Amino acid sequence: MSASVTRRRTILLTAAACAAVAVTALGPASGAFAAAPAHGATEGAQARPEAGGGTYVRTVKLADGVSVVKVYRVGPGHYRADGFFDDGRPFGSIEATPAEPCDAGNVNGMIIALSSKGEVASWFAKARPTGPHNETLADGKTVARVTELGDQHYRAVLVGKDGRTLGTMEVDGEAKFRAAIKVGSLWAVLETDGGVTSHVAR
Repeated sequence: MSASVTRRRTILLTAAACAAVAVTALGPASGAFAAAPAHGATEGAQARPEAGGGTYVRTVKLADGVSVVKVYRVGPGHYRADGFFDDGRPFGSIEATPAEPCDAGNVNGMIIALSSKGEVASWFAKARPTGPHNETLADGKTVARVTELGDQHYRAVLVGKDGRTLGTMEVDGEAKFRAAIKVGSLWAVLETDGGVTSHVAR
């Protein structure tokens, strides 16, 4: 995985399990995880264990088997997850709020997602189509229809087996870099190359 970091930010427009919300942008110092070299702090990610406040809830081991996130409840429907490598060094934070009910980050190809209910999921992104395309997601029935709106600007509409729209994600490389959604047990993340990675929580 490349160690280079593209400075980007996140937009989320979602329905279904994460609830319908208005489009809200994360600020440049949001602390969202980004691609990073192993054991190195991510660009734009603020190492702030406990600095963001809130009540400690639990520690969750991530998909690599050694890194963890510590989850804090900041307020109603507002959770923060602070990430740590196996040697204890922090690598950033993500936050889910009532306005942005799902957030996600990418650390060396490992996707970490958080919901406004404090749910955490992590998985390794596989090689996937980029650019405008349709693809069936990890649950085997939901289809992501990805369209290109401009340079690094993509929209993914999630459609159920019955043709019903389940939610929409949108990213813009000029302002927003990653969008996340949770529909039932299915998590999906859209990035600015038009790629969608997904995971079914067990």
